[in-house]
Amino acid sequence: MKYPTPEELQALRDQLAECLTDRKVVVVGVGNALRGDDALGVVLAERLEGKVGATVFHAYDVPENYAVRASALKPDVILLLDAANALLPPGSVRLAVAEDLPPVPGVSHRPSLEMFAAYVRLDSGAETYLVGVQPNLNQIGMGDDMSEEALHAIDLIEQVLLDVLPPADA
Repeated sequence: MKYPTPEELQALRDQLAECLTDRKVVVVGVGNALRGDDALGVVLAERLEGKVGATVFHAYDVPENYAVRASALKPDVILLLDAANALLPPGSVRLAVAEDLPPVPGVSHRPSLEMFAAYVRLDSGAETYLVGVQPNLNQIGMGDDMSEEALHAIDLIEQVLLDVLPPADA
């Protein structure tokens, strides 16, 4: 079976529509572009830029450098895009409230996304959500290519986000 499943995509679409409709959104792509599937969030953000009516940042593995910038835009919602190990099949996708994420030592980006979310909540009042995609853990090493599962997930999630976010010309 390929992931994300149609059921996962429909759940993601429904959840995102509820969280994002008629709200000012900032999108932040997170990940290390040199580490295979860890680049998921950055690749997805690059694909969305110029196509959606939201500010899009490519934070790479330093999301903390974008917390002040994102917060200064006074969004209603910040949508983080990242590879997230949830011990699921590669390509699986979940939407999570970023402030509820546990701090994760040893990830490619610090401080944790939970700290990013807490900062922007205090500074701007924005809600922060994470679209987390399960990476193939065999393809997150330095210099690895992205896995077929990750590329497949990116294609499908991009379409969901294009359906839910307003177009760039709106």
